[in-house]
Amino acid sequence: MAFWKRVSSWTYQVFEPNVDATDVLQFEPLIELWQSKFKGHLIPAWSDFSFDDFYGWHGWLRVGDFIPGQTDDYEYRLWGVHAVNFYGVDLTGKRMSELDFGFDDDDRTLLDLLATQKMITLATGPVFWQERDHLEVSVVKMPLADDGVNVDKFLGAFRHRNINPEIRVNRDFSGTDQGLTF
Repeated sequence: MAFWKRVSSWTYQVFEPNVDATDVLQFEPLIELWQSKFKGHLIPAWSDFSFDDFYGWHGWLRVGDFIPGQTDDYEYRLWGVHAVNFYGVDLTGKRMSELDFGFDDDDRTLLDLLATQKMITLATGPVFWQERDHLEVSVVKMPLADDGVNVDKFLGAFRHRNINPEIRVNRDFSGTDQGLTF
């Protein structure tokens, strides 16, 4: 399954772990890296990755630890510097359930699919909650499991682009990581 739901101006997609990474083009290298860490049918653990694995992605990453016993709430272990610059807030150490940051029931359902069905998730839409509808973000999340089976974390990343060329963006949010663009 690729398309899951479209709500208002947001599109939600879910993908099987063995998806052809070219189907998620803007995140292809990251998904291929994640897929390379599988051990048979065992899902990668956060500890399976090294810092160097993420060359070019460092500032774009987000990692969340699911709250034990919950599949729809997590605490950000890492909220990359490009996300801090783009959104104007550092969510490292914050729980999703405590934030007023554009999360809704669809986001929680998508998380549940990631945690229980071990799916890759992708959400794409405008940054309406900051009144920046001219900017579109895409957020991918992939399950992680310390024991290879029970999802307890996710590895994610985001990209953004200006979807209204008539509105100039005065601030460069792209960072410098290998010139990666959306």
